[in-house]
Amino acid sequence: MKAICTTPGRDLEVREVPAPDKPVAEHMLIKTDASAINPGDIAFLKRAPLGQVPTSLYDIWGVSGAGTVIAVGEGVPMSRLGKKVSFYRSLINAGETIGSWCEIAQMHHLTCVTLPDDIDPIDYSGSLVNSITPYAFWKQAQQDQHRGVLVTAGTSATGIAMLGIALAYDVPIVSIVRDTTGWQELTALGAKKILVQTDPNFDQDLATVAEEKKTTAIFDGVGGDLLNRIMPLVAHGSTVYAYGYLGGGAPVCFHSSMLMAKSLTIRNFSNFGSQAVQDRQKLRAALDDLADIITMPHFKTKRGESFGYDRIEYALKYSETNHGKAILMPPPYE
Repeated sequence: MKAICTTPGRDLEVREVPAPDKPVAEHMLIKTDASAINPGDIAFLKRAPLGQVPTSLYDIWGVSGAGTVIAVGEGVPMSRLGKKVSFYRSLINAGETIGSWCEIAQMHHLTCVTLPDDIDPIDYSGSLVNSITPYAFWKQAQQDQHRGVLVTAGTSATGIAMLGIALAYDVPIVSIVRDTTGWQELTALGAKKILVQTDPNFDQDLATVAEEKKTTAIFDGVGGDLLNRIMPLVAHGSTVYAYGYLGGGAPVCFHSSMLMAKSLTIRNFSNFGSQAVQDRQKLRAALDDLADIITMPHFKTKRGESFGYDRIEYALKYSETNHGKAILMPPPYE
């Protein structure tokens, strides 16, 4: 079968590799319909230390995708055979994994969420990576005794998925967006409390609504200047869970007295380190929960242009410069 593989220099090339015919225990073979290129793909390829790169047979790349289960290994319920799934292979770093950028992937069954039979898998070819993060975050925030969420990257794929989690589980949520276009997008998705950074009343409104809604769990995918701006305004007892840095390289700067005055905490958040992912029973429960709500529009992949495997370099460039995600399509797509 055709696959996009990494070279020793961590470049990419299209190769012919053996197609799997029987899955190993706890794994499934998935006929790939599409694979969205996520920011994590690019980060792993260009910057991540080698020890952090998840392994894959034949060095096939790709962590996200969607397709149809065509075979199940020992320990996997037969009921999954023939089901459409969205998958995110990094949830379990298994040595027998075959990455998503190929015609037939091999995934541990706990890296896959079942999709309804009547949907287009392409719409979910990058969904699980974005939905498991806010799900795991909210479970952590609940454990830390938080009641509501403040989202800094409101219109990012993960920010929109966080809105979906909040609506599904009746969680108070306030979303921050850059401009009125973002406000319109989130309003159409059911958001009730949206703060626009360019609004002249932004600072005052944030301080007021954060206290009113008790949005003390700050889901921060921006960092930088925006975090510097909102830190003095957030509710007393807030915790900043930093999971991304869309704000670029600007440092976070504040006086330590503010931490004490507002009883603030700053901590890193990663779904890989969360109990929802690390504990396999909880991961199974998370995937079942997400299967129940995955058809909400908040969890659809933002589709951009589609590319055949031979155009992978164009797809990567597109991913870095466009709003929608580049979608890799297996042969015979050209």
